[in-house]
Amino acid sequence: MSYEQDFMEDEGAGYLISVSDMMSGLLFIFIITLVAFIIHFQDASQKEIEAMMKQKKEALTLHEKIRQQSEDAAKQTKTLNDAIKQQQEITERQELIVEKLTSSNDMRTELLIALQKKLDAAKILVQIDAQHGVLRLTEKAIRFQSAKDTLDQTNLANLQIIGDVFSEVLPCYSSAPPSGHQCAGKINLKNQLDAVFVEGHTDNVPMSSRQYKDNWDLSAQRAIRTFRLLAPPRPLLNSMINTSGQPIFSVSGYGDGRPVQGHEYSEPTADAANRRIDLRFIMTPPSLVNAQKAVMEQGVR
Repeated sequence: MSYEQDFMEDEGAGYLISVSDMMSGLLFIFIITLVAFIIHFQDASQKEIEAMMKQKKEALTLHEKIRQQSEDAAKQTKTLNDAIKQQQEITERQELIVEKLTSSNDMRTELLIALQKKLDAAKILVQIDAQHGVLRLTEKAIRFQSAKDTLDQTNLANLQIIGDVFSEVLPCYSSAPPSGHQCAGKINLKNQLDAVFVEGHTDNVPMSSRQYKDNWDLSAQRAIRTFRLLAPPRPLLNSMINTSGQPIFSVSGYGDGRPVQGHEYSEPTADAANRRIDLRFIMTPPSLVNAQKAVMEQGVR
């Protein structure tokens, strides 16, 4: 073999070795790159998994918060509904108390009608004004002579009958009926009699005398005389008190300032219709506490 052939063989072998080394290097680089990619991919996947787990955890936390808020809202709604129901029950109970116990106008009207019926049965004709709580002793019940506060025997007898009827009826409407009365010992759970005003009136004829200064003075004296003939002689009436422990009877005079409705008042008129006594009744309802107690005692729900 010649030298040239040997050189060419050596060159060929060296080239193959160089290509082999280069391929090995490229393969190593590929492997390194692949390993780096795999590691990066795994790292990215892990981060994505961790992010997903975090989101899932946050979602679960949010769901739990929503569930808790929903439960709290349900509890608050139930509490509110219970409070509304309780308030409705209280309102209904108060309305029942008001309806059953504190209808003062109805109770006062009942009292006036009871007095009127008994007085009518005794031939004593009176008028009632339920709106204002007035029992009017007209001239057909008792009649005052003009410019006087005295009554004749017939009118005194009528006033005696009126007093007897009052003694029978009024104690049943008081807070504590006097002992000896048919209603004694009975607790009045309804409206109670607070005051009875004996109101004196006159006609509109001006007057002035040694005994009376004017019509106002005359009307007051008529009220006082009526009261003294009505209550003090009757212990049951005279001992009646209201819920404050005060006597229920009092007197007042209005002169000619409150004529009866429909009376012609333009000219002085000595008419008997205005020489009258009005008895004004004032009722007081029981306190809410006492009314509720009364309702419980009566079994009202």
